[in-house]
Amino acid sequence: MKVFDVMSRKIVTVSPKSELKELWKAIFKLHIHALPVVDAKNRLLGIVSEEDLLKPLYSNYQQYIEDFVTATDFEQMEGKIVEVAKLLAKDVMCPRVIFTRVESPAMRALSRMLVRNVHQLPVLDNNDRIVGMITKGDIFDALFRRHLKKRSALLVRDKKKPAKK
Repeated sequence: MKVFDVMSRKIVTVSPKSELKELWKAIFKLHIHALPVVDAKNRLLGIVSEEDLLKPLYSNYQQYIEDFVTATDFEQMEGKIVEVAKLLAKDVMCPRVIFTRVESPAMRALSRMLVRNVHQLPVLDNNDRIVGMITKGDIFDALFRRHLKKRSALLVRDKKKPAKK
């Protein structure tokens, strides 16, 4: 099973100049975990995750992780949203993107996601253009449909057979 067989071809991408408000709407309203940032030729420049949208609110992210009790005022952090809203995709994106190719085995893509602790991977063609996204769920669903659905149908059929005397 190849990545091409299970990837989603319906992808939402943004430009480097997309405003934070657009990024937020796409991620939270569409229930996706990340947005690929692409240039005019649909080449991958970076990726923006949910966490990338929240990081700018923390002036010193490490401080809040280490000591929630003595950390500065959390309401003050919330007030930063007005200043953070001025940021663009290019300001918050991660330029080092873990990706996969259309012809890669799906299990290799899954392995990459598990090792790198990411939920999805952008899928690139041979011209380095984004053509899809693949998630852990896409792969698990395809595995179930391909290998386990037939077995479960057999089990149900076996249960319906009358017992031998």
